[in-house]
Amino acid sequence: MKTSSETTKGETDQDGMDPRKEAAFWREQHSKQPYAKNYSYEQFEHAYRTGYNSFLKYPGKKFEEVEDSLASDYDEAKPTSALPWDTVRPAVSSVWERMTGVLSPREPGRGVRDFI
Repeated sequence: MKTSSETTKGETDQDGMDPRKEAAFWREQHSKQPYAKNYSYEQFEHAYRTGYNSFLKYPGKKFEEVEDSLASDYDEAKPTSALPWDTVRPAVSSVWERMTGVLSPREPGRGVRDFI
């Protein structure tokens, strides 16, 4: 059985997470996020990847419970051009919110009903 770190690009892992779909989602949503002001998606790409990969690495944990480990994971694998943890922390937290099914207020379609 593959772990999230062994999952190849575009292949869904055992938990149903497709890294390509997550990357596409965050690429589309990045500019709508409050922390994204003055930053490109590419500057946050590693943070988003850290978020969705680490969510599977720490199953059942809350973001706050593993934040120090996430910061270490981010820094250890960080490309030299990546932003510091304090800058990208909100992005990683947003990924965890999405992965746990918690809709954030900036999520498009939140509270929209197609029928009444």
